[in-house]
Amino acid sequence: MPGPIEAARRYLALARSVRRARQGPWQPFKLTWILTEVCSLRCRTCQLWVGEPARGPDLATVDQVIAANPHLTWVNLSGGDFVERPDADRLVERVTEGLPDLALFDFPTAGQDTEATLRALQPALDSDVPRIYVTVSIDGDDDVHDRIRGVRGSAARARATLRRLQSIRRRGFQATAGMTLSRHNLPATVPDDPGDLLPAHLDAAQLHLNLAHHSEHYYRNQTDVVPPEEPALALIDHVQSRRKGLSPLAWIERRYWTVARRYLSTGDVGGHCAALQASVYLAADMTVYPCSIFDHPLGHLGQVDWDLTRLAELPGAEAGRRGVVERTCPSCWSPCEAFPTLLVGLGRPL
Repeated sequence: MPGPIEAARRYLALARSVRRARQGPWQPFKLTWILTEVCSLRCRTCQLWVGEPARGPDLATVDQVIAANPHLTWVNLSGGDFVERPDADRLVERVTEGLPDLALFDFPTAGQDTEATLRALQPALDSDVPRIYVTVSIDGDDDVHDRIRGVRGSAARARATLRRLQSIRRRGFQATAGMTLSRHNLPATVPDDPGDLLPAHLDAAQLHLNLAHHSEHYYRNQTDVVPPEEPALALIDHVQSRRKGLSPLAWIERRYWTVARRYLSTGDVGGHCAALQASVYLAADMTVYPCSIFDHPLGHLGQVDWDLTRLAELPGAEAGRRGVVERTCPSCWSPCEAFPTLLVGLGRPL
């Protein structure tokens, strides 16, 4: 756990990286990294489990990426469910110990193996990273969750993992439940009490809401996952009315949902996106994409010696950046890209 001086130094490094990103593209401070496509669930909103999921990079490749990118201040490790990798703890150790300015570290998990999740998290808890978040996916009451996730008992296992994580006391660490709103867990019309749509055992004030998206290269899902507008808006308002606190996460989530309301109503966020400016997506096969939604490969990261600051040299970089700037990409409001976009856009309207 970092002392106050080290924590402040890293937060200052994050602030500086945000400022650099505001000045132009190809200075990503946030990396979303898919370390495996393997997952034990069979989700309706995601089809990574169909076919032969990519196993992800080996530790030697991970070491090369970390060594080439000491400037990163925010890393999101994802999958599949990367905690199901037997070397997940070593992956986390390399990331949290190898990036000297890392201020934010987070990962989602399906929570199907509590002990594996705790093992994967421990190196981060022991590190000097000041802010750590883990999100456990819970998409409704047990029967709803199990139906969406395709495995009986998956909700009970996720709840057990969340309880263990929330028992951890470490300054700067927070574990929350994450509910992905989709057509699979929301009705077509608004119920009398939107709160009935939430998992009965969870406090609405401690729940992170997300929107299901269509992605050809990542989720490889169908286009019918998008939640119905009115029930989604009603549920968002219900949760937000119960949200208290002035934490950085609470603040940015309020901003996220302000824009999400517009996105749900119009399909457009009404402003710029910071993909390839503040954030970048790295697939399990080490192919670089602007984000988790825009199916435009820039190239293999090994082509630029694993260095994210050299993304402009990749063969698909110019066209990818043009698609983001001109907004010919699929419009989305996924948190992986939305949160860094909000940071870069501080003081400027979306």
